[in-house]
Amino acid sequence: MDIIFADRKLEKYANDFSLAQRKLGNNQAKLLHKRLNDLYDAENFSVLHDLPGHHHPLTENRSGQWGCNLEQPTRLMYKPIVPDELAQTEEKIDLVQLVELSVIEITDYHDKKIKR
Repeated sequence: MDIIFADRKLEKYANDFSLAQRKLGNNQAKLLHKRLNDLYDAENFSVLHDLPGHHHPLTENRSGQWGCNLEQPTRLMYKPIVPDELAQTEEKIDLVQLVELSVIEITDYHDKKIKR
């Protein structure tokens, strides 16, 4: 799957393991790189449910986004990039058609005190 990053900091963490270790801690950095490698290797969104890390779509104020576990309670947040031709149809989009994603953030979205 193709992955883009919402900001340069996330991209640097993805491309520089030692930086991710310094900023996120060793366990968190290992899990981040493991989850990203799984996402790179995935053919499309239909296989994400089978990957380690409990990949799942979110609801309510995070509808349209997905999350997966890093070091509890932290999650890697991402969303599918829907091709224009699919976005303009009113039909439900098949997860097999989604082959790109944007990594949004690393956060504990359950903690209301964290500023996003």
